[in-house]
Amino acid sequence: MRGSKVKPNDLERVLTNLAEDPAGREIANTIASGRFKGAENFDQVVSSLSHADKMSGGVEQLRLANRLHEMGVRDISFEIKGDVEIKPGVRTGERTDLDVMARDADGNVHGYQFKEIQNPKRLVKKVFDNIKQLDESGADFKTFVVDTKGTLADHQALRAQQRLTEVYGNTNIQFIIRVEDGILIIPPNGKFMPEGTL
Repeated sequence: MRGSKVKPNDLERVLTNLAEDPAGREIANTIASGRFKGAENFDQVVSSLSHADKMSGGVEQLRLANRLHEMGVRDISFEIKGDVEIKPGVRTGERTDLDVMARDADGNVHGYQFKEIQNPKRLVKKVFDNIKQLDESGADFKTFVVDTKGTLADHQALRAQQRLTEVYGNTNIQFIIRVEDGILIIPPNGKFMPEGTL
């Protein structure tokens, strides 16, 4: 870590935060492995761990990157914003914000956005507020991963699956909604990478 572009002041806070976080050892091992050294914007993700209140995003990014790496994907980048060429002739739109981007063996680009939403009633609104981050990315497969409160039954009563299925129909953005007692996957037969482990 000391040889990275992470600012020295951030580095000390990152180490302190990792020592106190339940996922700290796992994330420290991921960073120490060096497997993402040189990956685009990796240092930025490590720096984000210096803010204890915002650690969950960086933890999720590194966990996903780890799973992708374990399945043999090596072309992984982080924090892809607007006006970046993600494949020949394809540039991201100005509102793009991909937390993780990966290219599979066929050259398809997979883009991921993570959000934590405390209030289940605000789930669909929050998705709409942030949809352009994925929609304008130009990625071949776009996946929105949301951690939220409530149970599958609560979300069924709120018609979350139905409403997000409509969003998928209009945008081709897939959803993984992780709730207290399970996961909503929209569409159920979507092309998720890695399969079944998000």
